[in-house]
This record gives sequence, C-alpha cells and structure tokens, in this order.
Amino acid sequence: MMVRMAIQAGVSISGNLPLNIFKKAVSKGQLFLFVLTSYIRQMSNKSNFILLLQRTFVLLVLFSVCRFLFLIINFSYFEEASSAEILFSFIYGLRFDITAIVLCNLVFIFLHFFPFHFFYSAWYQLILRILFFLVNIPLLLLNCIDFVLFRFAGKRATADVFKIMSFGEDFTNAVPKMILDFWYILLLFFILVVLLVTLYKRINLQTASDNQWNNFFFRRWIKPLSYVVFAFLVFTGFRGGLQYRPINILTASQYGSGQVTSLVLNTPFSIIKSYGKGMLLELHYFDDAEADKISPVIHLPNQNPVFRPLNVVLIILESFGKEYIGALNKSEGYTPFLDSLIQQSLVFENAFANGKRSIEGIPAVVAGIPALMQEPYITSAYAGNKITSLATLLNDKGYTSTFFHGGTNGTMGFDNFARSAAFLNYFGRKEYNNDQDFDGSWGIYDEPFLQRVVKECSGKKQPFFSTLFTISSHHPYKLPDNFETIFPKGSLPIHQSIGYADYSLRKFFESAAQQPWYANTLFVITADHTALSEKAFYQNRVGMYSLPLIFYRPDGSLKGKSMRTAQQIDILPSVMDYLDYDLPYFAFGTSVFDSLSTGYAVNFINDNYQLIESEYALILDTLSANKLYNFVLDSTLQNNILSTSTAPGLEMEKKVKGIIQQFNHAIVMNKMGTSKR
Repeated sequence: MMVRMAIQAGVSISGNLPLNIFKKAVSKGQLFLFVLTSYIRQMSNKSNFILLLQRTFVLLVLFSVCRFLFLIINFSYFEEASSAEILFSFIYGLRFDITAIVLCNLVFIFLHFFPFHFFYSAWYQLILRILFFLVNIPLLLLNCIDFVLFRFAGKRATADVFKIMSFGEDFTNAVPKMILDFWYILLLFFILVVLLVTLYKRINLQTASDNQWNNFFFRRWIKPLSYVVFAFLVFTGFRGGLQYRPINILTASQYGSGQVTSLVLNTPFSIIKSYGKGMLLELHYFDDAEADKISPVIHLPNQNPVFRPLNVVLIILESFGKEYIGALNKSEGYTPFLDSLIQQSLVFENAFANGKRSIEGIPAVVAGIPALMQEPYITSAYAGNKITSLATLLNDKGYTSTFFHGGTNGTMGFDNFARSAAFLNYFGRKEYNNDQDFDGSWGIYDEPFLQRVVKECSGKKQPFFSTLFTISSHHPYKLPDNFETIFPKGSLPIHQSIGYADYSLRKFFESAAQQPWYANTLFVITADHTALSEKAFYQNRVGMYSLPLIFYRPDGSLKGKSMRTAQQIDILPSVMDYLDYDLPYFAFGTSVFDSLSTGYAVNFINDNYQLIESEYALILDTLSANKLYNFVLDSTLQNNILSTSTAPGLEMEKKVKGIIQQFNHAIVMNKMGTSKR
C-alpha cells in the first residue's frame, strides 16, 4: 500500500514522466535517487529555504571580502605567513563566518521557517529585508573598523572595546579623528553596504506553485524533511560544528599561529564570543605550596634592610615600542635624547609589555597586574578588588603620590583607577586648566604638560612618588603647529610624534635637573604598549610586546645593559627592592635586581598564553599543541622546536601554568592586597 502511494506520488512529482519508466527505475532499486532528485527539483523553485541559503551566501561572500581587505590593509603583519596558510585562513574562516552570521541572524532565519503563503507577500518580505539590513550592516561596519584597530591591538577587537570607548570623552574625541585619518575605511564600508543591498535585491523571489505545495508526497514527506534538514544546519552553524563544545576564539588557533589566527577570525565572532567572558575560574595545576614555589607572589624584605627614601618618578611613554629607539636596535631611530640617556642608565634590552593597550599597560606598570584575562582589569568585574601598587606601598612610607596624565579626565577610566591604586592625587587636563595647549583630541601636548609636572613636583614635600603618562605619541599623532617641520617624518605616521615626545622628555629632564629634588630621585622609563610597526620581528608574537625599560639615577650609580628578560609587572618589585623596602608585600613579577631569580615575561592574546624566557617563547595552547620558538635564531617564529627541545618547553609550560594558577586565585579570591593589609 505505502509503496503504491509512493509510486503514485512520485509520478505526480515528476510531472509527465511515463509510468513504465518510473516503474523500471523502481525495479532497479533507484527509488531513493529518484525521490532525492525530485526533492532537489522542488526545492530549487525558490522555496523559503533556498531563499535563506542564497541570502546567507551573500553574507558569506561579503565576510570573505572583508577578510581579504583585512589582509591587504595589514599585509605587512602577514608577510611571513606562507601562501598556503593565507589561503587556508579563508577556507577555515568560513566556519567562523557561518557561526557569526547564524548567531546574529537567528530571528531572520527563524522567520524563514513559517510554512505559510504569506511568506511570499510583499509586506512579509519587506520585514525580512529591513531586518536583514539592520542586523548585517553593523556586522560589516565592525569588520571594517578592525581593519585599523588591529594595527594597535594586535588582535581582533573583542567586546571590551565598547566599555573602553565609553569612558569619559574617549568616543567623541577619538572617532572624528579616526574617520578623518582613515577615511578610506569608511569608503570601503559604504561600498560593502551597496554590494549587500544590490546582491540582496538580485535574489529572485519566485513562489512555489499551489500544485507543488499541495502535492501529497511533498506535503507529507519532503516538506517536513526540509524543516528537519535546515533546523539541523542552523543548529550546526550556531555551534560551529558537531564537536562537543561550540567553537570559540581559541578554536582559531587550530588553523594557524600568531597573527594568522586573526585572519581566520572575523570581528563580529570575536565580539560575540568574548561578551560576558570576564569571569575567571580558579585552576589547580599544582598544590598551593608548589604554585608558590613556581611563581611566588609574596615578596619578603632582604635581611636587615634600611629603607632609602628616594623620590620615584615613573615615566610611561605612550605607544613607545622598542622599534623606534635607535640605541636599542643598533640603528638610527627617532629618539636622540633617549638614546643619550640610555648610555647613562641601566637598560633591559629584553623587556616586554604585558598587554597591547593602554588600559592594560597602566595596571601592569603601576600595580603589577598582568593582562591575563579576556577583559582589561580596569573594566572587569574585579576592578573593585584590593590591590597593591607602588602608591600603596610608598604612601605607607610617607610619600606623596600623584598620577600625572595629560589626557582628558575620565579617559579610559585612568582617573578612577589611580584612586583605586591609592594615588593621593590625580592631575589631568582639567587640573592643568589651560586649553590653549589642548591637542584637540586627547589632551595636553607633552612638552607643556611635562614642564608643568616639573613645577608640580617641585611643590611637593619629599619624598614623593610621581607617575607621568604622556599622550602625544597616540593617534592621531598631532604636533603643535610650531613643531610640524622639526622632526623627521619617518616611514610611519607615528614616527614624527615619537620625535616630539622624545624632545619633550629632553626638556623635562633639563628642567628637572635644575630642581633640588632631582639628585635624590630614581627615574624609571617604560611604555604602556607598542604601536605601529614596519619590521618583521616587531610584528610577530614576541616582538609586538618589545618595549624599553630604563632605570636612571642622576648620580650615575645605575649603568649598563642587561639581556635579562624583564616585563612591566617587574617594575613594582624592582623599585621596592632598590629602595630596600622593609615589609612583606604582594606582587606578581620579580625584581630585576634579584640575581637569584630568572627573568621572564608573560602575556595573553587570542585565548593563548605566552611565556618568554631568555631566547625562548612558549605559546601555551589549551586547545591544540603548544609551540616553542627560539626568537633569537628564528626572528619570524616560523620553526616550532618543541619536538626537538622538550626540556625548556616542559619547564616553561610548568612555569606559565604556575603563573596562571596564582593570577586566577589572586583575582578571584581578592588576594592582591599587601600582607600587611
């Protein structure tokens, strides 16, 4: 009975196909093939699901176009990747594109599942069209914005970018300048929108006939099967496959290392998958005693210390990568003053940032908090934790602590963070109180602001602790009108502003040298993070964190160059060690003056941890195999030597896991306060 009905239905589906031919096909066991062919024929007549596939395909094409533009605009960052790696990035990237598209278009997709004739009505299609554009035009915009942001962050933008831009006047200050400087990105965005609208409209809407939809076999079997098939496809796209867990940012590391991971990903996916991921889990690789041994966080005083109440001036130079400094590259750079100061200072040539943005660099430098989670500490759920900072410890010794930042008050929340880090005073653009020196974007130009810092410091009771954070080497790299032609333009937009910042630093030291507090001061100079780069090494996973770390005493007692690995979070314990601080305190990192400890640097990007020790860099990949590089011999990180150099790899893996365990425990359990507190 059922076979006869199926045969009759098949005859109906197949139109005028002769009955004897159909029976012959059935007798040869070809019923399944015939039904499948009939199904494809029916579905090809512009069913709701075919329309959905075509509309989704438009988005996949445009996401791939965005990936191509991302590659072209940032090509120097991918020059060391092989042609095969780049090609497969586009293929593997489709998996992440599909997931982003499905996640963002769930309502649009759901509205294609209604099995009613009004689906083809003008009003219903208008609703679908409006919804399609409202959802997907912003997705294209996010991809376009990242064409430029990637140069500064070294990774695809994540959800925290919205929190960062919401501080103070950051959005209104930065966006107009970004649009002016990167107008071509806006042009590309408009072209993509025109393509999106045009391609959508070119998809023909043609209804299936009543006879087809009312056909018994189609209505009873094919149509329900279609819903099951497409529901399964949507479910698979939503999860990024049928694996145990849905794909995430870390999954991209399966398909490439270093910057190639960013090429595989797309920005909407990164933002979606990082949203709400700021919470940490405690990890227990080792017992507590072993973790304390691997990565100690309580620093004990030396035997019989006598505290030295030196003034401490910590200078954080905006976007000052090591690449720009001639004395650290054995070449001509853009920092003649800093080059001369380096000859009279203790300099760590193998120093690294713990993050890639100012909002990560400032907590690392002043409070020793590495950026080892998805969200910056300042915007995280843990921002209210007790912390130990240089101000915390030095205030207890009677210091007056001040955070000087020429930026507009509220920028990236630095004023609030300074208060939480126990700085007694904050001095920003508002306190400077003279907008004749305002750069029209971020704040006060470096030269006049640093001159004001000298004056303010001279009015402080000694000993004092001052942190100075410059701004002029930040995009849009604007200089005062009378300095426009003085400094070499170089080959990158940032180079001229680096020259101006270096000049401002020279004038600062010239003025400070005339003050009575100068001789009794320890100066520490570093950067918040690196920025634009043109050399291959400074674009790889190690070089993108390379920055200066300089300790200077006017009496000449600190001199020399050290190849010891150092990092931003070492500054806090190093300063306290140099001052012979006489109480226990909490701090990540190690003192650069401690000959018994080995230096290291740790950072985190795209869900992967990196540990740098001596000439080695280990990338801890929790999803696929770890990687180990000798970046001295292999400056572009092409040769994973883990299989041939297991000894350093195993020790480094143990080290980084100990660091992660200590960090997560301290953050989650609010243990970053000093032992005294």
